Amino acid sequence: MLEVQKESNLLNEKFKSLSDNFILSDLISLYLYDKKKQQLVLKFSYDREEDKFQNINNGDAFLLMIEPKGCIGKVFLTKSAEIYNYITSDKDYFQSYDNELNHKLKSQLIYPIMEDNELLGMFRLSLTTNSKLKKYTLKEMAEVNVVTPYLVNFLKQIISNSDTEPVDDSIDDTPLLENEIMPAKEESVINDESLLLFLSNTVHDIRTPANSLYGFLELLEEQIEDRRLKVFVSNAKESASFINTLTDSILETAKNRYKAAHIEKEVISSIAFFSSIGNTFSAKMSGKKIDYFIFIDPSIPKEIKVDKFKLKRIIINLIGNAYKFTPVEHQIDFKVLWDKSNQKVMISVKDTGIGIEKEDQEKLFKSFSQVGKNRADKYGGSGLGLAISASYVSDMDSELKLKSKLDEGSEFYFDIPVEVVNSSTSYEAFHNLEKKILILTDYPEAKYPKFIEHYLVELGMSKEKIIISNTLEQNVTHVICFEEKITPSVLNGKKLKLYKLLLIENKLFSLLDKSEFKVTSKNIYNADALYSIVFSGKKLKVLIVDDNKLNLTLLESMLASEFLDIYTSLDGEEALMDLKKSAKKGDRFDIVYLDKHMNSMSGTQLLEQYRRFEAKYVLKPIYAVSITGDPHLSQNEHRLYDAIIAKPFNKHDVQEVISKFKMN
Repeated sequence: MLEVQKESNLLNEKFKSLSDNFILSDLISLYLYDKKKQQLVLKFSYDREEDKFQNINNGDAFLLMIEPKGCIGKVFLTKSAEIYNYITSDKDYFQSYDNELNHKLKSQLIYPIMEDNELLGMFRLSLTTNSKLKKYTLKEMAEVNVVTPYLVNFLKQIISNSDTEPVDDSIDDTPLLENEIMPAKEESVINDESLLLFLSNTVHDIRTPANSLYGFLELLEEQIEDRRLKVFVSNAKESASFINTLTDSILETAKNRYKAAHIEKEVISSIAFFSSIGNTFSAKMSGKKIDYFIFIDPSIPKEIKVDKFKLKRIIINLIGNAYKFTPVEHQIDFKVLWDKSNQKVMISVKDTGIGIEKEDQEKLFKSFSQVGKNRADKYGGSGLGLAISASYVSDMDSELKLKSKLDEGSEFYFDIPVEVVNSSTSYEAFHNLEKKILILTDYPEAKYPKFIEHYLVELGMSKEKIIISNTLEQNVTHVICFEEKITPSVLNGKKLKLYKLLLIENKLFSLLDKSEFKVTSKNIYNADALYSIVFSGKKLKVLIVDDNKLNLTLLESMLASEFLDIYTSLDGEEALMDLKKSAKKGDRFDIVYLDKHMNSMSGTQLLEQYRRFEAKYVLKPIYAVSITGDPHLSQNEHRLYDAIIAKPFNKHDVQEVISKFKMN
């Protein structure tokens, strides 16, 4: 008993020592994750204002994670650390989870403590409105990262109930922490306080309308039923969110001398990531009547690991720059190619714009430099975009290069080494090549029909099986019809199931009245639409039902690399109606992810009713997956579901459902 008490006291002292390194934080909390009870149990806490340290052993202070809420719930689900510098106004903020004691909070840094991809607990730092520290930055995030091994040590010792090896007394925490953290603190000294104040105020002024814009877009998204419009609203939301990330980055650059503001590499779904960035510019390109071609190599691995923030900003800068300097009715190409032998992604943005004189080209990568006064006056801009992009590319062990001719256009290009996480190609090979595809257009020699043909070939079709014509030919299996050739006879052929049909509108949303048909647009990423219409295998139809928007967003992102039609619902009763309606139309769902705890109808009630509906109409049972996280599912509930996924969600478990379904 004395040994247990001694080890407990030792843990207390070590946590107090650890807290000293974060003394500018007003509140410090360390949670243990109890997987069996689905709880984050508070074990240590420190309140600077009261100078009060607590070791909480009775387990009474906990956050229930069956239905995670708040910002801490988001970190729990994503297993990704977050900084919230306007926490009480954040859309994910939930007081009873993020501010249980009702402090006057302004910022939080929430860090998941992981070992072997398993969540052990959570470390949370908080600032109040009276704090000496203005906000958390990536520097504080790095400091927490340094002490993570010590946090793991604490939690593992608690889990073992002090019955295993004692805490290693030989570890001298304080000198190590000071040696690691103090240099970072010294590097963050700001010489120009007035500049920092100006930047802080500017960032705040930009964030406020960006947050309002995001809120209005969320409301708009709820009212829209058209799936294509929803995609563009989603892209707009991401752009609004990215504004906040950018403004924070500006402040970080000033505070941390840029190099210190290192961002960890993240796993991305290749196609979803690059197509989302490309599609961000689709509306502007369409409005300016620019021929905009987005090509993403179908052989690119499904998932890769990159510095997501920097890569996104580089591409946005390059496409934005091309758009700015490309006249009306000209052309811009955004290409992402995969170099398998060198494990590199090759990216280029090429335009037929005004071009750059040879002697001016090297100036472009210098900060605040634009070529020629007339150019600056006419097109605007600070000249920072390309300099930042060149610097970011350099950070990724590459070089931003340029080819350009005056009055003919420019091409900016680079390649970066990446870590392959999922080596499967983004698009599975076509099973049936005995198809005859007609690209129907009034302009057979135009660039866009040729581009569609090239994409089909890259997706695996034989060029001999593709016809570009202005005449609706007989015995074709697939018709890709440009807007100018849409006639009743073309549409009737689809209705009579003579062929599969894809319509291509010349201007965004000019074919909204044809929503009963498969429609894509000239100025967006088209491979997904082309692949889904030509691919012989069935594109699985998936429904995710959860009244927590965060869960829906997270599961959608985890499934983004799979070839799926994903639908979501926040309401159990509406989801049940959608399932029944789709089944009656002969377009039933294959897989449903269901949360148990919902207001109007629980996931279990929904599934019980739908199972009775299936039995009545002799339907193949839907593959049902529980995402409730509730450890107390009954035996009957276990029988109802085909798979059960616990929270926090593990990406492998979520995706494995798709693999298991395909094997059945």
